[in-house]
Amino acid sequence: MKVIILKSNLKSGLDVVGRGVGTTTNLPVLGTVLLEARNNQIKLSTTNLELATTKIVFGKIIEEGEIAVSFSTLSGIVNNISSERVNLEVKNINLIIKTDNYDARIQGLDTKDFPIIPTIKDKKEYLEIQGELLKSALQKTTMAVEVSDLRPEIGGLLFAVEPTGIKIVGTDSFRLAEATLSGKQIKNTFSKGLMITIPLRAAQELSRIIEDKESVQIYTDETQILFQTESFSMVSRLVEGKFPDYKAIIPKSIENSVVVDREELINGLKLTSSFSGRNSEVTLRIKDKKTLEIFSSDSSIGENKFLLPVKADGQDMEIIFNWQFLLSGVRGGQSKNVILGLNGEEHPAIIKSPEEAGYFYILMPIKP
Repeated sequence: MKVIILKSNLKSGLDVVGRGVGTTTNLPVLGTVLLEARNNQIKLSTTNLELATTKIVFGKIIEEGEIAVSFSTLSGIVNNISSERVNLEVKNINLIIKTDNYDARIQGLDTKDFPIIPTIKDKKEYLEIQGELLKSALQKTTMAVEVSDLRPEIGGLLFAVEPTGIKIVGTDSFRLAEATLSGKQIKNTFSKGLMITIPLRAAQELSRIIEDKESVQIYTDETQILFQTESFSMVSRLVEGKFPDYKAIIPKSIENSVVVDREELINGLKLTSSFSGRNSEVTLRIKDKKTLEIFSSDSSIGENKFLLPVKADGQDMEIIFNWQFLLSGVRGGQSKNVILGLNGEEHPAIIKSPEEAGYFYILMPIKP
């Protein structure tokens, strides 16, 4: 293999595939990146056997070939060289790197030892979503997920594909976030409904990698899912087990609907959190249908409160929340105002935006 590539192209490719590198010492090949130059394409691939990522980068191919080398070594070199033009050449299972003022030799591994990157054989049925929409939906829902050995079935995002669209749902049993993409926003060729759960790490990586203007095609089979664009592909195993039926916890009615300025509420939560203590508790007090008081205290520090105007349609109430979980839900939308649908101290609250029908966030209060 012999190629000429720009440092910026090589670095961007390594950045995409880097977090898919394995860390186990039992299989050193999982700590490598596979470089392939053939068919007028330069491909970089990594895998940890749970997740596999491939990125296509631009460069000039002089001789086709391939090699697997230590990802950390190659990445460290590329991040620190100053020259933009980089020459890569394979000689005797070694990768020779040359610039105008630097050269290095990295010992490689036989590419036969590199795991086969899995794929989906049957691609007749798929989803196609604009990158910007998918990234937004993933970012709004991944923050409600926490991996747990006790409940592995909720250690990822539910993709519920329906004729009318797709719902992406995440929960850690204390909170839940749902983002909906309507049928007009996606292309769906699946002949029937589909419910699969992708691991949290795969969802986080996907939201980091996707470019806004790319179209993402999604294929799946019984055990894995493939996300693919013109420049990258990512294959992940699916989470085993059935995602719980979450619809029962969605509030059917609201005791007190509180409309408040989003940025003011975010500021108030961050400000009062300084006194929230180890339990991260803040108390919301609705007063006279027009004032929201955010209060927190710590016996070893003191107390503070923050007042802001609101429009409420219910009775005065006082509810305790984890301020970090509450802040995540408030940040989920983009509109100027946010609606807090409160149902007392024993029932879940729902957070949504007046202008964004495709997203809501549910949070359980903390009992006094």
